[in-house]
Amino acid sequence: MASFKDLCFTPSEFANTAKIERGTIPMLESDGLLKTIKRRMGNVDRKMIALQGMQEYFRAIREMNGTPPVAAATGFKPTQPRHKIQMFYNVKGGTGKSTLSAQYAMRASMLGMRVLALDLDGQGHLSVNLDVLDAHERPTIYDVLINDLPIDQAIMNVGPGLDLIPANLGLCNIEIPLNNKPRREYRLSEAIAKISDRYDIIVADTNPAASILNGSMLVAAGLVNVICATNPLSFHGMSLVMATIEDMEREFQRKLEVRIVPNMYDSREVISQEVLGELKAQFGAHCTRSVINRSVDLNEATKRRTTVWGVNAKGIAAHDIHNMTEELLFN
Repeated sequence: MASFKDLCFTPSEFANTAKIERGTIPMLESDGLLKTIKRRMGNVDRKMIALQGMQEYFRAIREMNGTPPVAAATGFKPTQPRHKIQMFYNVKGGTGKSTLSAQYAMRASMLGMRVLALDLDGQGHLSVNLDVLDAHERPTIYDVLINDLPIDQAIMNVGPGLDLIPANLGLCNIEIPLNNKPRREYRLSEAIAKISDRYDIIVADTNPAASILNGSMLVAAGLVNVICATNPLSFHGMSLVMATIEDMEREFQRKLEVRIVPNMYDSREVISQEVLGELKAQFGAHCTRSVINRSVDLNEATKRRTTVWGVNAKGIAAHDIHNMTEELLFN
């Protein structure tokens, strides 16, 4: 099992991600667009593409604006994300929000994006998913919003192209002091604005509550990704989630784009099929085409604190996360 920063990809895996023919890889190498390495696999030295090599390829294609024939002939979109600041949100816990936000941040980084992950949940599950186990010793957004710590001093690097502002239990005590601060709902967006030009995308994992901190993130975000598990209780809470977002839109006179991502879907369960059908019927304009199936690979990736590509690059979880990432980034 590979950690995120140590990921390597076979030519087939890279070609699938880049949406090119595998036979194109030697041409990419000769053109200087792709670097490969040799890695010992058993008794054989195999050609592989390291994480940094994949990231550099996608960045080069973007900088060329997709003009090279190789890029023009593929389905890869050499564009920047439609929404730079995004949040994963639900007032209900247990929907898989932290797991998906971590996988999303890592996949966006794999596609060459400069990513900042922002953990706004005192449980710190996004931080744990990104293999940060000493968050209790590190500054959090509490120090930025309450103690006026410069936000760049709260940022740590967790992998190539991927930074994090971690969270710990101290963040659970932010509501009262934040409520007493002037311009409380705008402090987070103003802090993010100071460092936003360093990143292609900023992804926040929020706490499962209708809190002031989450309200502050709603002010800062352009896209709200609501994670809804395909079970009756999660679906029942969707009306409250959408009402909360609508209240924020009215109060701050701004329009938010909302995507609802169905999660933990199991096609073998009738109840899961019914909930997905009701989601599409009642919130069809907001539902993503991507559906995240229940998968042991996601649980294993969480256990190993890595991406699903470090567990099973050809599995259903990798397929689902890739589709979700492309949809939330570019559509």
